[in-house]
Amino acid sequence: MNRMLKLIFSNKFVTWAILLLQIAVLVVGYYGLTEYSTLILGATSVLGAILLIYEINRHESPEFKMTWMIVIAIIPIFGALLYLYMRMGFITRGIKKHQERVKNDIQPYIPVDDEANAAVSELDSVRGIAYYLKNSADAPAYFNGDVKYFNMGELLYEEMKAEMEAAKKFIFLEFFIINTEGTMWSEMFDILSRKVREGVEVRFMYDGMGSLASTPKNFESVLDNAGIKHKIFAQVQPLLSTYQNNRDHRKIIVIDGEVAFTGGINIADEYVNRVRRFGHWKDNGIRITGGAVDRLTALFLEMWNTVNYTGPEDYCKYIINKEYEEHGKGYVIPYGDNPNDNIQVGERVYLDLINRADRYVHIMTPYLVLDNEMLEALRFAVKRGVDVRIIIPHHPDKVYAYWLAHTYFPELIEAGVKMYEYTPGFIHAKTLIADDKTAVIGTINFDFRSFYLHYECAVLLSEVPVISDMELDFNETQRLCEEITMEEYRKFNPFTKLLGRAIRTLAPLL
Repeated sequence: MNRMLKLIFSNKFVTWAILLLQIAVLVVGYYGLTEYSTLILGATSVLGAILLIYEINRHESPEFKMTWMIVIAIIPIFGALLYLYMRMGFITRGIKKHQERVKNDIQPYIPVDDEANAAVSELDSVRGIAYYLKNSADAPAYFNGDVKYFNMGELLYEEMKAEMEAAKKFIFLEFFIINTEGTMWSEMFDILSRKVREGVEVRFMYDGMGSLASTPKNFESVLDNAGIKHKIFAQVQPLLSTYQNNRDHRKIIVIDGEVAFTGGINIADEYVNRVRRFGHWKDNGIRITGGAVDRLTALFLEMWNTVNYTGPEDYCKYIINKEYEEHGKGYVIPYGDNPNDNIQVGERVYLDLINRADRYVHIMTPYLVLDNEMLEALRFAVKRGVDVRIIIPHHPDKVYAYWLAHTYFPELIEAGVKMYEYTPGFIHAKTLIADDKTAVIGTINFDFRSFYLHYECAVLLSEVPVISDMELDFNETQRLCEEITMEEYRKFNPFTKLLGRAIRTLAPLL
């Protein structure tokens, strides 16, 4: 009974109840106009035809085009209205405008290491993608300061706490999910509150949808009382809006401009295996120092100031841009991706590394929802003699995503891609390693949401020693996995395979 009452009076229940009420009003309103049904049907048929022509000529993924064409054709009235609702979001346009202003404000402060970028241009493995990131995503290359890899979320978390305890100037945090009922948040809140009292500036940003069900109504007041500056990206409002479709999926921690973290973990106990929701939770992340920290600082400040934009701030207080005389081997390129520029940076980086690989490509991802270009790149890599292996969860957090991922197995396995499921539990790591030379680690899943709809971040590593640590972790993880062959795939439940195929027709919208 207590759980039921708690659910009924929660932010999530009230918000979704009001959203569903609005949809019901629209449906009732439509059927209330039955005497005008012929006129409405004619008008919506013309509108649907116009939208189909418009969609065919849009510059975007063919999968998105096909999905929208199916929706508009099969549901001619509501499909057209849904298309207008999803595509013509005025609030989303406002975010895009604010973000462009912030990027223009902050661009002059982002340091560019000419020596590092010149050196990267000599490496065949990353020359092209480094040039692309620098010129298309404002993401220059930096010499490796000191990259440290963590093969489990709990190890990354302990290092994060130690660095926050040592903060002297500022702590910036950006997460997708915050669960305030766990011990992880309790420990972090204690550290952050104490650092504020010591004079450290703390900024804390989280996503409105990701944290809707796991933060109390008074959460902002709690942060205010502790002196923690905070912002919610795309705070969920009980009004129909496409604003809620683009989420801030990034995980960034920057401390004093000297050290930064990114990876898969959010602030919830399952990410550090203090509770077991889907078996053992396998995550990872990295800690970086050196000039590359400035780029992650800039990514945080871009998002921070995009929300409730009030004009430029004194960015030089946080973007240190200092000279580093000593550095480790290799190069580091932190980059961000956003859904507003029609440039799929995250997918482009993955595709480039797959297409350039000579020996192997090893991937860990919690979700596998591929467009045709990615599917063909993986299959072509195998045909070129590249060893392609992919690890996904055996215990999913979203069962429909699990069914959907399985629809790609026959095409991949028959092409020679080796597919594995992590039998101890849930894989949440997002990594790609190629040829012992290059790797990507960050927040970008192999799915449509990460590639097209979310704000994401990652780090491209080239010739950095920890790439060998990442490959070792991949191989050790693989030993805990079950390989899914075609013989094993045929044993899967026929009904769930059918459901997965049905869901695949709408995959770009999920």
